[in-house]
This record gives sequence, C-alpha cells and structure tokens, in this order.
Amino acid sequence: MWLIEFLHVICGVFWIGLLYFFNLVQVQSMPKMTEEGAAKPYTQIVLPKALFYFRWAAMGTLVFGIVYYIMGGGVPGIIHIGMLLGAIMWFNVWFIIWPNQKRIIAGELEGDALAKAKRTAFLASRTNAWLSIPMLACMVASSHGGFNF
Repeated sequence: MWLIEFLHVICGVFWIGLLYFFNLVQVQSMPKMTEEGAAKPYTQIVLPKALFYFRWAAMGTLVFGIVYYIMGGGVPGIIHIGMLLGAIMWFNVWFIIWPNQKRIIAGELEGDALAKAKRTAFLASRTNAWLSIPMLACMVASSHGGFNF
C-alpha cells in the first residue's frame, strides 16, 4: 500500500507543481516573452512537453488515488471531499485546458476564437489552482487524523 500512496503523492507533486508554474510563472511571463519574441519558441518547444507531463501527472494522481482509496487509505468523509475536488481538477485538465491548449499550440485559431480558447484554458487552470488549496488540505488531513481544531 505504501508504494501506491508514494506514487499518488509523487504524481500529485508533479501535477500541482506544474499547475502553480503555469498560473504563477507562465501567465506572468507571457506578455514579456511575446514582447521580446520568445513566446513562439516557448509555446512550440517547452509548453507541449510541460502540458504532456501536466496531464499525465493528473492522470497518475487520479488513478493511484483511487487505487489507494480502494485499498483502504484515507479518513472517510474528508477523503471524499478531496477526491471530488481532485476529480473536478482532473476533468478540467483533460477536457478543458488540454483541448484548448492543443488548438492554441497548433495555430488552429485566430482572432476571437483564439482569445476565447486562451481565456477558457486560463479560467479552468486558475479554477484548479484555487481548488488545489482545499483539496490538498483534505488529502493531508485524511492521512493525518482529520481536521482537529
């Protein structure tokens, strides 16, 4: 069971780390990169690889988390809240953020469609960043005896 929990945590660290990178570093840096002509190389070279690890870390976190739960991990109630938040975040990655980013990177969109895809991906990613805080609190509390105030 410790191996499943370990893999769940490692995947989660990758996923949440990349989530915070995208929300705290990339979003802040993109206007300057665009201004200096570095945005296109970044979006063509670095971003696809980062998004690959991002979505597969999300998948690994979800799968190993479900397996860990089935094996008896977590405090009932608290873990369910964390699982629900994690599942919403996973859905956002696979069905909102990634499809929009894929079309943006491929250069399939222009004008209003491009702006809408960027905004949609941004809002889903920012939603995940905010959901990660209570989700992480539930996951930690579930493994450490619950919320005891």
